[in-house]
Amino acid sequence: MLRNLVVNNYALIDHLAVDFSQGLNVITGETGAGKSIVIDALTLVLGNRGNKNNIRQGESRMTVQGLFDISGQNKLIEKCRVFGIPDEEGQLILTRELDDRGRNVCRANGLIITVSQLKSIGDDLMDIHGQHEHQSLFKRENHRELLDAFGAADNAAYRKRIADYASDIKKITNQIDELEKNERELEREKENLQFEIAEIDNAALKIGEDEQLEEEKRMLENRERLFSGVSRAYELLQGETNGQHSILDAMGMLQEDISETAKIDSSFEQKLVIIDGVFSEMENLSFEIRSYLEDMEYNLGDLDEIEARLGIIDRLKRKYGPDITEILAYGDEIRSRLKDLINRDEHLQAYYQQLKQLQNQYLKVSEALYALRVKSANALKSALEKELSELAMEKVQVEVSVQHDTTRFSSSGQDTVEFLISVNPGQPPKPLGKVASGGEISRIMLSIKSIFGGLDAIETMVFDEIDTGISGRTAQVVAEKIQALTVTPPGGRQIICITHLPQIAAMADQHFMVEKRTVDDSVEVRFIPLDEKGKKEELSRMLGGAEVTRKTWEHAQEMLELSQKVKKSKKSKENKILS
Repeated sequence: MLRNLVVNNYALIDHLAVDFSQGLNVITGETGAGKSIVIDALTLVLGNRGNKNNIRQGESRMTVQGLFDISGQNKLIEKCRVFGIPDEEGQLILTRELDDRGRNVCRANGLIITVSQLKSIGDDLMDIHGQHEHQSLFKRENHRELLDAFGAADNAAYRKRIADYASDIKKITNQIDELEKNERELEREKENLQFEIAEIDNAALKIGEDEQLEEEKRMLENRERLFSGVSRAYELLQGETNGQHSILDAMGMLQEDISETAKIDSSFEQKLVIIDGVFSEMENLSFEIRSYLEDMEYNLGDLDEIEARLGIIDRLKRKYGPDITEILAYGDEIRSRLKDLINRDEHLQAYYQQLKQLQNQYLKVSEALYALRVKSANALKSALEKELSELAMEKVQVEVSVQHDTTRFSSSGQDTVEFLISVNPGQPPKPLGKVASGGEISRIMLSIKSIFGGLDAIETMVFDEIDTGISGRTAQVVAEKIQALTVTPPGGRQIICITHLPQIAAMADQHFMVEKRTVDDSVEVRFIPLDEKGKKEELSRMLGGAEVTRKTWEHAQEMLELSQKVKKSKKSKENKILS
């Protein structure tokens, strides 16, 4: 919902700041006063194409900024999250700058974004109907969704089944395509897989083998140092070195001396226990070192053989995985793939049977959904023609085209839906976007919006020149339909409407008057919010032209009172429905 719009240096606008409210916001003014300039500026902040020629004369840059309340609009909030736009507690500030060099800068809550991202966000923020192209309901891809929404729960249930079958069909089709690759390519793949499997199998790898070999290699490369160090240690423990006793001999003598001393002084008995323990440990150490020296020749392999084995393992690591575990896992994977290729024909036959069953199930549901859509299309056609008849388009011809293509297997069914319309007798129905006049387009969109009510998630709608070619009772109907849109869906909707009709203006929850003034030899557009007195004066002007008389003043008062009664009646009915 648009809360505030700020425009600087756009066309005839020097500076403009407007606060919009929920409900019906009406914009009126003399022809040529610049009412549509405000909407043109608004489309810029929604991502429409900018033109540097619209920069106010004498200025180098124009800026448009919109403050939107997006609380509860989960789809839009998720889109902002995907774009990385900071969350500002339900507020979204969009800014668009354009300079005289044609350079665009777009921001969302301070984050610079692309024009395409801005337009994507704008598509979910507002619908602008009339002479502009920001019209979500003109997009044919949305028509099927609308028709299914009109068809309510039955269509939704069939759509869910269709989507499930389509997903399964896609998976099976992908598996078939994988198996039906070019025969030569498959043969090359089989040969390659067989070679890789043989290479891994012939290596007879064992988990942890490489770490053990690296340890043996390190020992062999340092064998002399290892033997020298261990031999010297054994010599110190057991042999004589430079005429001195060995460590064990010295320990034995120490043990005897302490034992003799303990016989005299009992305090040495504890020390003797310590000496006995150390002596025993040293003897065990001596035995282990001797055993290590004796086994060295038998335990250590040949360095050349170890390096050759490590070379094989390293080559396999470079090809198939960072470690032996990964290499063996890859081997299991390609064995399974080779088995699938060898048994390809059997798999293909099974997949084709499964695909045929899924397609038959899909087609049954698709036919049922098509029948429901045709039924919904006829009902929607009647509803639209009735709505348009009430809006002085009695001779309009509507067609809701549902084309069924049995060769498609999409997640939304086999139907292409398009809304077509003919506003003049004798002319064939055409797509909505090709209807000629802005006023007709706006009334068509108003009819669609009136029918679909709360089904459209977009909270803000703009109607530009919806009153072209209508007056009298039809004008009152249009006014009441626009006002009714503000209370659906539950929670309300914001409508911004540029109009020349006093019947619509009288329904306003907030009324703005646009006027063009000459100040210091330059032209400026002003946007004036009207109080109750101002509303009566503007309605009197719209009713009587340039001169406001007591009669037009009284007529304006009557229209305002009538509009209040209509609003209260609509609100009362809405409350009853909600309760």
